[in-house]
Amino acid sequence: MPLNRISETDLQAYKNDLSDTEKSATELFSNLKKLKNRFKLNEAEFIRFKYILAKKRLENDYLLKKEHWDSEISELKKQFKQLDNRIIAAEQKLKHGIPEDLLIMEKLITEQEAIVSDQEKLNLAEAELIAHVRNIDIEYGKEQEKLSQLNTQKSINNNNEITPVELSIDKAEKEIRLKSTFVAVIPILIIPLLADFLGSLIGLQKAIKPGHQIIIGHYLFFIALILTEIFLADKIRIRISRLFAVHYLKDSFLKLQQSFNDNKAEISRLEKSQQFKISDLENMID
Repeated sequence: MPLNRISETDLQAYKNDLSDTEKSATELFSNLKKLKNRFKLNEAEFIRFKYILAKKRLENDYLLKKEHWDSEISELKKQFKQLDNRIIAAEQKLKHGIPEDLLIMEKLITEQEAIVSDQEKLNLAEAELIAHVRNIDIEYGKEQEKLSQLNTQKSINNNNEITPVELSIDKAEKEIRLKSTFVAVIPILIIPLLADFLGSLIGLQKAIKPGHQIIIGHYLFFIALILTEIFLADKIRIRISRLFAVHYLKDSFLKLQQSFNDNKAEISRLEKSQQFKISDLENMID
């Protein structure tokens, strides 16, 4: 069954479970790990959201730069057009041959030299503009690749099956289970010891004499021990295990709840500042 992102309802349900004394430590640890795993989906969605926003910002910056340099190219084309008109005009003047008037001839030569000079300048400006636009395209491509790699790395780190948090939960659960097992021995033994003591007080069994077997001399103790192990031991271990686990579980839950709230607050902040809803991601293709 696929996992879903956790919600405030899920957190409230687990909080209620922590207050429910019928919930065992094993069940609470299991549910905590499930919540932690599901929270990865919240984090994955947040990572994707930030990636899409960064991608949109990068694209907008690129389009603004392109718009500026496209206008520069457009202006340059106008100047080329004007230069073409000057060339046509000069050619028209020479269409009927070289004028005899030296002054007119000198003006034509000066105009031709100016046309050649302006043409060289425009060609140089065009080459620089083309190179600049190409650099913008190359830089945009590099930034896109860098952003994509960073997003991929974050996603991989978030999707690791075993994380330090999960390992710490497993370690804490084992330590608490071991500690509970040892501590539970005390109340499990108290009941048979009391039964043995009371049996001795009311004379149901005699004190051990040399040569007597221990089981025969303390049969009430062993009967009570067997009955306790059958009917009460598991309940005692569960209660003690929960008692030891509840502090750790509450602390871990509060950290998860804080992470959830921080995640939610940051998403809300980005939605307001960027005018883009995280819910819109469902209809987008990266």
